[in-house]
Amino acid sequence: MKLNGVFVARILLIDDNSDLSDFLRDSLERNGYQVDCLETAQGALEPLSRSDYAVVLLDNRLPGMSGIEFLAALEQREISVPVILMTGDPTSDTAIAAMNLGAFDYVVKPLEYEDLVRELEPLVAKAEEFVQLTKEHVGLPCDGATSDVVPSDGLRMLGNSRPMQDVYMRIGKVAGSGVPVLILGETGTGKELVARAIHSNSPRRNRPFVAMNCKALNENLLDDELFGHEPRSYSGAGDKLRKGRFEYAHGGTLFLDEVGDMPLATQIRLLRVLESGEITRVGSNEPITVDVRVVSATNRDLDELIEAGEFREDLLFRLNNVTIRLPALRERGEGDLQLLVEHFLAQSPRRTGRPVPTIQEAAWKKLLEYPWPGNIRELQHVVWHAVLMGRGTQISPGDLELKPCSTLDTSPGHVDEGDAAANIAQAVKAAFASGQAELHQSLHDTLDAELLRMALAEYGGNQVQTARRLGISRNGLRAKMQLLGLE
Repeated sequence: MKLNGVFVARILLIDDNSDLSDFLRDSLERNGYQVDCLETAQGALEPLSRSDYAVVLLDNRLPGMSGIEFLAALEQREISVPVILMTGDPTSDTAIAAMNLGAFDYVVKPLEYEDLVRELEPLVAKAEEFVQLTKEHVGLPCDGATSDVVPSDGLRMLGNSRPMQDVYMRIGKVAGSGVPVLILGETGTGKELVARAIHSNSPRRNRPFVAMNCKALNENLLDDELFGHEPRSYSGAGDKLRKGRFEYAHGGTLFLDEVGDMPLATQIRLLRVLESGEITRVGSNEPITVDVRVVSATNRDLDELIEAGEFREDLLFRLNNVTIRLPALRERGEGDLQLLVEHFLAQSPRRTGRPVPTIQEAAWKKLLEYPWPGNIRELQHVVWHAVLMGRGTQISPGDLELKPCSTLDTSPGHVDEGDAAANIAQAVKAAFASGQAELHQSLHDTLDAELLRMALAEYGGNQVQTARRLGISRNGLRAKMQLLGLE
């Protein structure tokens, strides 16, 4: 709309918290917006169908119709307007469902109103810019009128941090399509859980989700698992026809974990399937049409593998129509760590048969300071082990089975030998003080890991150059990295 000849963007704010609505309206109007406020989503459908709102700010927990239900109603009525969902519920279900239903963005409400305004301002500006570009593209005047699911399998990712909210939004945006998705992340970050979330929020949710670890089998067995075989097609094949994972996943989703470790010959066959939509069983010449969405994952640097001739670049182009990067646990902040610890503690009675303990402040400090190289999988093991092996109703620092962390500086460059020796001595003293068993192997692994980290950092992660500097083979380097959890 125009005010004194100047175009003013209108915002519709839907929230039943009148104090918050007043604060947001005052803040946004000081920035030049016109803000209309409503307390229910149901009452907003009619105004949106006939008014030129640039953006809708929507609370999720509303009386009557929730924010998620409101998004579904907009989609059903074909009302097109950018919606920014605001909620105090930071679960992955809400974020993924919102993005799957077409929300423009998603904000977890912070405790302070001022913090919420700071988060909303750039999103509102971005949404307004999107509306203007859309109108210009379809030939609408800038001051004219606008043109007219929750996961089913019960799985849920946990995390309130911004990196995880970004992951939820990307899942929600990509789930409804059928394009291949590549999930990148360190070991133990939850890549299969992301794949399952994509499947359970897609139109294929009622069809099979089939998972396959590409690292667990050699080339011949992997081909047999993926594509199946005809009776007596090779020695040991048996007299019965065997369907492969692609056939079992027909109509659904096939999750290829550790795809970076797939043999080159199998990569060629997979590329043909992705290009043609057909598989051929081992021992057969007859193609079989399959309708499968492929979601893949790896903790390895595929560009580096391509450079080394171990992964096909054309296959990468087919697999990564959309890439989702999972943050490491150490990148997610204290809030996510606490949420995950509480979750694993709540699960512990069923897993360990012992009551839920509390965590002493010193033990909690130790959890916060630890870098978690094994990420969520390691955290789960540490928590359940502490519950099982701990004494009493509290978890103490001594109950935490953590790998000793060296105090060595991992940045490359010259290090004084005296300082280095002092650091090593300090690490040894810390290990003795921890009371941990098998100190020799533990300290050896710690120093080995620090050496590998430093060398990899110096050569920008290039494993070929790193192995040459260390005087070991590239396969030897990869084996050490896998053993020490550095992949």
